[in-house]
Amino acid sequence: MRRATTVLLSTAAVALVATGGTDGGDPTSATATSETTASQEPTSDAPATDAPADDPTDGVPPFPENTALQFAKPSGERGLVFTDVRVAEHEGFDRIVLEFTGTGIPGWAVNYVDEARREGSGSIVSLGGDAVLSIFASNTTWPAAGYYSGPQRFEPESGGDIDDVYVGGTWEGATHVLAGIDGAPVPFRVFALTDPSRLVVDVVDASAD
Repeated sequence: MRRATTVLLSTAAVALVATGGTDGGDPTSATATSETTASQEPTSDAPATDAPADDPTDGVPPFPENTALQFAKPSGERGLVFTDVRVAEHEGFDRIVLEFTGTGIPGWAVNYVDEARREGSGSIVSLGGDAVLSIFASNTTWPAAGYYSGPQRFEPESGGDIDDVYVGGTWEGATHVLAGIDGAPVPFRVFALTDPSRLVVDVVDASAD
């Protein structure tokens, strides 16, 4: 099933205000606690530890019980440069990772949208899947050396419930990615990692036992 996906301009405004992600913002909070620890959930001050490759759940925040908007402010130096986005399937959840160069910690605003449009132009984006997750990372800049050069749209080869990914790019201090999710909206968690700087969005796999 294919569905038109949009991010309303009002959602973008919420993302930028909530995360302090405009070029003139004053990034605060979500500070790293070590070279391999970072950031906080919107409702918690507890840092999330950079999970080792063999255990992607070690030290990360728990999944919430709802599917509400999650946001946090950035910290550190401005000017993170978006370099990569990837998707991986894990036991019980699928993981989306946005990677950046730079030493700051990105802010974020992540939520489900009914109908999504590309930020800036307002053009409709069509993705595979039934639900659409909108991901904004703030404290980012473009153009710069090493900026993302991958596909604007791709279907993850890892399997799982993430059917499609659209990279909207960086616009006015925020980087925007849309993910098409198979099935109804399910809980997700968001946190940041360092060394390198990353924004992580884990989406519950509704089909998992």
